[in-house]
Amino acid sequence: MPSFQCTCALALLLCLAVSRSGMAADAPDDPAVRGLSHVPVAVTDLDAASSLYVRLGFVLKPGRPHADGIANRHAKFADGTEIELITARQPVDALSAGYVDFLHHGDGPAFVALYAPDLQRLDGLLGHIGQAHIDKGGLVALPDGDRLSYLFFAGLNGSPTDRPEYFRHPNGADGLIAVWLVGEDLSAEHRLLGRLGARFRQMSLGAPCAAVAEAAQLASGAVLLLHAPPLQPGRHIMGVSLRVHDLAPLRAVLASSGLPIPPIIGTGRRRSMFLPPQEAGGMWMEFRESP
Repeated sequence: MPSFQCTCALALLLCLAVSRSGMAADAPDDPAVRGLSHVPVAVTDLDAASSLYVRLGFVLKPGRPHADGIANRHAKFADGTEIELITARQPVDALSAGYVDFLHHGDGPAFVALYAPDLQRLDGLLGHIGQAHIDKGGLVALPDGDRLSYLFFAGLNGSPTDRPEYFRHPNGADGLIAVWLVGEDLSAEHRLLGRLGARFRQMSLGAPCAAVAEAAQLASGAVLLLHAPPLQPGRHIMGVSLRVHDLAPLRAVLASSGLPIPPIIGTGRRRSMFLPPQEAGGMWMEFRESP
């Protein structure tokens, strides 16, 4: 996957990154955005990406046919969050054309969907703060050309066609708990997340080194802001964090698949394993132990 390459230079930049801390002054007590919904990961070869995810210990739910030729598969979690593998071969409409253009520059996470339980209320709030947006029926997007158009808002991804076995991932993952964003100037992301209810604090990420990130904490889940140059211009989604209750199943899956087993980072109640982009489909993937 050519989207991201881990380098020592990046690690140093992340180690030297300085983040703001504190709490958004105008964050409401009942936020309109409550957490993460899903991350669509654009892939050139859906079968190859699916095979990698299975080797990493995910169970994939087949996607549905799309009129514009988009194809997808889902790594779903019982809390309604997910990672979505998605591809498009022909620019049939605006969405498929966007994915085709994105894939010209390599695979990787293309969007972040934030969880907004009441989209009508969110629509009113975005209008109140002067943020241009588009109601697309079932989701709220930011217009093309907007600095933050890679963010959108949706519900959780539970479906009547979900089966219990879709949530039983051999690697033990059971929820998407954080998304990592990287950029030299993330002030627009900071401002929007704050006005939508996030509280901010500093935290140590742990990889690629002991980086200090600014965590925009939501009611369930967080957006981590790493103030450093992106690995590829214009791509601000660097990685995800997944919740596990024990790291042992992941170690067993990686061993049985013949994949490298990364070291455990952290002590006590905060232990993680980090898969680098070249081993996790174009993005960093943290498996964070949560007893």
